[in-house]
Amino acid sequence: MKLAFLPFNVGKPKPVIEFDENFADSPSMQLSGLPVSQGTVTGRARVVLDVKEAARIQPGEILITRCTDVGWSPYFPLIAGLVTELGGLLSHGAVVAREYGLPCVAGVPGATHYIRTGDQVLLNATGGTITK
Repeated sequence: MKLAFLPFNVGKPKPVIEFDENFADSPSMQLSGLPVSQGTVTGRARVVLDVKEAARIQPGEILITRCTDVGWSPYFPLIAGLVTELGGLLSHGAVVAREYGLPCVAGVPGATHYIRTGDQVLLNATGGTITK
C-alpha cells in the first residue's frame, strides 16, 4: 500500500489516497486533472521522479512527473507533452508548456504511480485527461 497527500496542506499532512495496485496493472485507464495548456498528443510515457533521472527522456515522449522547476527547462524541447501530479495554471510546468505549445495537464493524483515508462498514452490536455 502506498500513500498520497494533497498538493497543499495546513498543519500535519494526512494521507488521502491508497493506491490500488490492481488498477495500476490495468491495461487501460483514464486519469484526469486540470488542463493548463491545450492540445492532444499520443505517445510513449516517460515517468521521471527526479530531475537527476531526466537525462533518460527521449524525444517525443510524454513526461509524467510530480512537478517541475527551472531545472527541468532544458528537457521541454524534447517532450511531446507533460503531466504533473502537482501544480495549476501558474505552476512552472504549466507556464513553460504554454510557452513551448505543449499539451499539459496538472494536478493528476497518482499519475507517476499508475502510468509506467513505456506505456502508450493519449494526453488530451484540452479535456484534462490522460488515457492508457
